Amino acid sequence: MLSQCFTRFFSAAGCRNFWLVVAVLMLALEGGALYFQYVKHFYPCELCIYVRVWVAALFLLSVVALWLKRWRWGRVGCALTGLGLSVGLGIETWNLMKVEYGIGHGSACGFRANFPEWAPLDSWLPWMFEVQDMCQATPPVLWGLTMAHGLAVVSVGLIGFFFFALLGCLRSRQATM
Repeated sequence: MLSQCFTRFFSAAGCRNFWLVVAVLMLALEGGALYFQYVKHFYPCELCIYVRVWVAALFLLSVVALWLKRWRWGRVGCALTGLGLSVGLGIETWNLMKVEYGIGHGSACGFRANFPEWAPLDSWLPWMFEVQDMCQATPPVLWGLTMAHGLAVVSVGLIGFFFFALLGCLRSRQATM
């Protein structure tokens, strides 16, 4: 029974439901951010916008992965990309935590996101990616936990899931050699 659970866990990158769960989770995070922005009036800072970019990238990856999961190279590539994007999300979450707890010098925060000229997301989708406030502690979401705490849990969970999914993709290759 336990070995079946591990087998399913390692084969997650080839599972449609895995990618659907990632997509729904990323949509929920983006929706929550927009809810806090437009309903609760907690406006996003530069770091918050970068988090939104990582979350949007993970959502787009999960949508593409629903098609690419059919092929081994697609599963490996998507699991590896998901791991990289999750690490990026984790690093940005750490920057938020530094601001929230005043660790070190905090993190640099401006009133404008530094997007490359070829992808000015704040011009293309200002309702989603425009900086509207300076960095400060993130608002409480549930039971006194803040957005940064929630993002830390999500980031660590995604890193673990994508790591094991990647191992499963690589392990399945070794089993067929």
